[in-house]
Amino acid sequence: MNFDENEIRKVISIMKPENSLFEIRIISGGGNASGYFRNADTCINAMKRLRMDGNSNVYITLNGIKDECHSRQQRDCFVRNAKPNTSDSDIYCYDWLMVDIDPVRAAGTSSSEEQIAVAKEKCNEVFAFMKRTGFDDPIVAFSGNGAHLLYSIGLEMNDENKKLVKDCLAVLSLFFSDDKVSIDTANFNPARVCKLYGTLAQKGANTPERPHRKSYIVQAPEKPKQNDKALLQKLAGYLPMPEKPQGYNRYNPMGFDLDQWLDERGLRYTKADYGGGTKYILDHCPFDENHAGKDACIFKMSNGAIGFHCFHNSCADKTWRDVRQLFEPDAYDRQYIREERRPNYQNPNYVVEKREQIKIVDGQPVFFTTEQIRLMEEPPEEFIKTGVDVIDQKMRGLKKGFVTCLSGLRAAGKSSIISQLTIEASQQGYRTALFSGELKPKNLLNWLLLQAAGKGRVKETQYDNYYVVPAPYNEIVSKWLDEKVFVYNNYYGNNFSLILEQITKCVVEHRVDLVILDNMMALNLMEMGSDKYQQQSHFVECLENFAKNANVHILFVAHPRKSVGFLRLDDVSGSNDIVNRVDNAFILHRVNSDFRRLTKDMFKWKEDNPLYLSSNVIEICKDRDGGVQDEFIPLFFEPSTKRLRNSPGENKVYAWEEMIGQFIGGDFESAPLGEELPFD
Repeated sequence: MNFDENEIRKVISIMKPENSLFEIRIISGGGNASGYFRNADTCINAMKRLRMDGNSNVYITLNGIKDECHSRQQRDCFVRNAKPNTSDSDIYCYDWLMVDIDPVRAAGTSSSEEQIAVAKEKCNEVFAFMKRTGFDDPIVAFSGNGAHLLYSIGLEMNDENKKLVKDCLAVLSLFFSDDKVSIDTANFNPARVCKLYGTLAQKGANTPERPHRKSYIVQAPEKPKQNDKALLQKLAGYLPMPEKPQGYNRYNPMGFDLDQWLDERGLRYTKADYGGGTKYILDHCPFDENHAGKDACIFKMSNGAIGFHCFHNSCADKTWRDVRQLFEPDAYDRQYIREERRPNYQNPNYVVEKREQIKIVDGQPVFFTTEQIRLMEEPPEEFIKTGVDVIDQKMRGLKKGFVTCLSGLRAAGKSSIISQLTIEASQQGYRTALFSGELKPKNLLNWLLLQAAGKGRVKETQYDNYYVVPAPYNEIVSKWLDEKVFVYNNYYGNNFSLILEQITKCVVEHRVDLVILDNMMALNLMEMGSDKYQQQSHFVECLENFAKNANVHILFVAHPRKSVGFLRLDDVSGSNDIVNRVDNAFILHRVNSDFRRLTKDMFKWKEDNPLYLSSNVIEICKDRDGGVQDEFIPLFFEPSTKRLRNSPGENKVYAWEEMIGQFIGGDFESAPLGEELPFD
């Protein structure tokens, strides 16, 4: 048998460390063979003694096998036509998510050189996409006929995780399979085997056009990092789910004619059937015409589910619902159709007077009528998304014209959330003016750079938990934020009246939408009143008037008073008038032993409360518009970027990534986060 001993040792050391049990299966036209092993030497020696025909193909099991299987007849040796082999019930955990990228070709044949080149190119695309999604580096391998990506996942073997792996592969096939290359969606079963790299791939005849080739690992980490389950859930979440029929707007997903809908709106596309549905490859993304080629697709599954995905970062969060609402803003709104006016039973002949315009004779009235209020012209409501999903869903974000108070104990994450709000505003095209009485400009910029860069761009230093954004990415991120973020120069002092004057100029000159003041205690409020409580009350009053007149959102940080119990809104700063006057109020908590002890005492929470699994919690204490309060939202701190994430697997990518080509050349959209692609 022709194989590379060193390559096999390398494979087993990476895929099956610490004497993990694995099965080697040899498939041959002249009979199959199977053996269970725990180390490379025993396996290789057994392979040397085995005689198989010239068309043998050698495979290794991907996932964790129960120890008792080592007591089968093929223990540490090969047995021909051995029964049983490893079945799904013999697997106790998923070790790997295997992405098998194979050229489309006639069955029983090897790939041509052209087909291998196409598979390698597709592998680069998948590699880059997974990297942007947040996955750590996989094992990248050449199977002899195509390409493999193996991601370490370490999931318990159960039906939920089996479906999760299946959905992940279905998403990747949906996004990347085409008429030349397919992503194998059958690799979700736990007992799945994989090519044993270092052995020949021998399908069909060994011809000059389609030769047999040796498989090998292209690149792999010495110790692959195990990817969080949350990343898999995020990936699986791209799979379109069927919508429920909605009688109020006559929308039936199964009967929805997607072809007609696209044609009527002038969206040009190329249509093809793949696996479980139909793919509509759009000529350009509906949200940005510069996203052309094969960057944006709409999918319709056989169950009626419709999905959308654009591979550009700025559109990565867009869904089919967003696409439909772009052309039909009220597509999902309830439509109440009143056939006739409700009669006035006290006076059947009474006719409601329709007043198109209310005439005001002597200026503003003392009292408004309801019709006067209804006909008032006001600017439309505008919200700045925070990036905290629950806040953006329940409060719609930070409303312009409103004032928010943010509080929390020391090290609760206030600086992190402030930086994130600034970056999220920049991502949406909003500008921020920022006063920081504690952070120097360089330190503040470093926080912004780390959070905007993301974990794929930061570099670890010799100091524990200290990371930097290396060149050229620090420059690119800074240029992206430039003219979007304006930081007050503390050289000019901390007198609030003077600072507000300068902020006013900044808002007018640079069309600022968000003002952040960190923090109230660092401001000189002496001109606001004779005592601390009066000063703080007048301070908030000034912010309220300014926010409404300038149509900006203002967020300020207020430190809490010393509290013996769990931090509540009444503990914020010195005056209750602060929290009474503001429109929104948030408290950031750090999840530590004090947080657990105090919440158990106050709220009677149980030990298994999911909030205890997070690193930080942001609490909605006040929401003037929606009335939300006592809403605790889990967040997960990422040390390398100082981000507070919505889930452990979240990996946000911002629009600055699309500027990379302007600085370092190349097409970023097909490149993996600044690293070389696995295949040339």
